[in-house]
Amino acid sequence: MDTSANLTLVWPWALALAGLPWLLHRWLRAGAGAAPDVTPKTGQSALKLPLANLPVSAAEAVTGGVRRRLDWRLLIWLLLVLALARPEWRHAELEINRHSRQLMLVVDISGSMNELMQGRTRLDQVRQVVRSFVNGRPDDRMGLVVFGGQSYLYVPKTLDHALLLQQLQGLQPGMAGPGTAIGDAVGLAVRSLRQTEGEAAILLLTDGANNAGQLSPVQALAMAEASGIRTHLIVVDLNPEPDMASAIRQTGGEVFSAFSRRELEQVYAQINHLEPQTRVERFNPSQSLAHWPLLLALLIALLLVWSGKGNSAKKSGWSHPSLSGLKRRSRS
Repeated sequence: MDTSANLTLVWPWALALAGLPWLLHRWLRAGAGAAPDVTPKTGQSALKLPLANLPVSAAEAVTGGVRRRLDWRLLIWLLLVLALARPEWRHAELEINRHSRQLMLVVDISGSMNELMQGRTRLDQVRQVVRSFVNGRPDDRMGLVVFGGQSYLYVPKTLDHALLLQQLQGLQPGMAGPGTAIGDAVGLAVRSLRQTEGEAAILLLTDGANNAGQLSPVQALAMAEASGIRTHLIVVDLNPEPDMASAIRQTGGEVFSAFSRRELEQVYAQINHLEPQTRVERFNPSQSLAHWPLLLALLIALLLVWSGKGNSAKKSGWSHPSLSGLKRRSRS
């Protein structure tokens, strides 16, 4: 994702109009054809104009002024073309979360998770399925609570899913002590999610019944219900206890059983549907700069008008000597 700010043109194709005056000039010259020959023939006297007696420096000044005026007009045209191309300054990309969702993965790592399921340990199968689930939800904040006889907030809520999966990969059955403290693990997850913005849910995975800890699963799930946190239960190679299943549904969650890798994948696919992903809208705030070339073009045009009026005033009081002589002779 490119987060850098940059200058860009909304309609860059408009720059093609920059060469329009040159093309129009060439077309008009081609249409006019060759200039008529005004060279006097032999025996004819050339037409003498009073302005022909202007000094060379004065003639150069006149032609130079015309060229400068054309140069300024061309600059005005180029500025108008630039404004038409709509230059704008695009700032760094921003992200806005819509329907933000926070998920806490609560995973049983008691000794029984070392038992085999289709040739691999239950924990290995869970790791593979959870990895796919996490990778499919890149914009959700996720955390990890693990439990055996003790429960631990192993990874706080984060968008760094690579870190979460790295910690998940390093888990070993039995490393949280003997026993299965389901209630304490759910209570820890609830406390972690209470201050969460947006919707929150707990994904509780276990392969046993609660036999350790201070809180019972029903007590912990009542805390989740009071906090508005849905809790889904995934039981591996076992049927869920009725009381616990009822408490799960009170939170608005669902209860699942999985006896194979395929069923485990189907369970997480259903949860993926039940808990829509965080929707992130990305956009680049921009600031239009088109008014600057327009203002500059207007300023140059006003200066040209003002300078043209000044030159007209000066010329109105100027008379060429030869023209003055003609006027005196005509009066006499």
